Amino acid sequence: MQAKLLQESVQSTFAEGPLWDDENQSLFWIDNVENKIRAYYPQTNQYTFYQLEKSPMSLAKYSQNELIVIMKDGFYLYDLEKETLKEIFKPMDLNSKILLNDAKCDPQGRLWAGTVNDDFRLFKESQDSTQTEFHGQIAKLYRVEKDFSNIETAKEKVTLSNGLDWDPVRNIMYYIDSANQSVSQFNYDSKTGQISNEETVYTFKESDGLPDGMTIDQQGMLYVALFKGGVVAKIDPFQKKWIDSITLPTSTVTSCAFGGENLKTLFMTTALAPLNEYERHQEPTAGHMFSVDLEVGGYKTHIFRTT
Repeated sequence: MQAKLLQESVQSTFAEGPLWDDENQSLFWIDNVENKIRAYYPQTNQYTFYQLEKSPMSLAKYSQNELIVIMKDGFYLYDLEKETLKEIFKPMDLNSKILLNDAKCDPQGRLWAGTVNDDFRLFKESQDSTQTEFHGQIAKLYRVEKDFSNIETAKEKVTLSNGLDWDPVRNIMYYIDSANQSVSQFNYDSKTGQISNEETVYTFKESDGLPDGMTIDQQGMLYVALFKGGVVAKIDPFQKKWIDSITLPTSTVTSCAFGGENLKTLFMTTALAPLNEYERHQEPTAGHMFSVDLEVGGYKTHIFRTT
């Protein structure tokens, strides 16, 4: 299955974290190199962006005109109308190497956000085959309740926290620590938010690419972006099999999210960095947004619960 370039798609240096806003029928994503929140409105085919002073890593929906921006050093609230950013909270465990990364709200409106060991991330994104020295399993996955009054560590011994999503029918949470090259599943208690019984669903080969962002469809199938792999892999977590692929014309696929009027369009972000000059010539659409229409759609984006 081939992905198509989103019409008149803008090019980002490092696009990540696509989020479909069903209320406003708009697609948001971030460029964490250019420090931008980008927005696309399919019904009018219009693009816009919001310039930030610091690097955003992911987004969550807070209200009709507000987004939670997860930055490397903490959680912020961005007002899309006023174009203002204010700090909400900074976890105590962060430092110059342990940084926030991917995040998403669960079906009950809790915000889950993981950290990364930045040395490992830089090594994986670099062209240098000489491994940067780093210490693994020192990052975490956090669970944020309500008005940020309660932030708990849901999982320790993480190296590169990335994609996550939930199967609301079966009460399963899926999670990617990219350093393990695998997708894990947990039993998920929707009432308490507690996770248990971690089990590996699928492990990718190094040659497949690095598992990055992830989403789930309404049949429980997982879509995993493979960075430097040039595909979004469709994984059947019940059979623990890779059953289909969506191929992109660039290797640097970073994440994916369902959206569109009927939630049957899969949007996929890609990165121009860290391709060198020759690779950029070979992959001219790197950094653009792609999409594909599928028969089975996903779920509406979950909104952060404040009460």
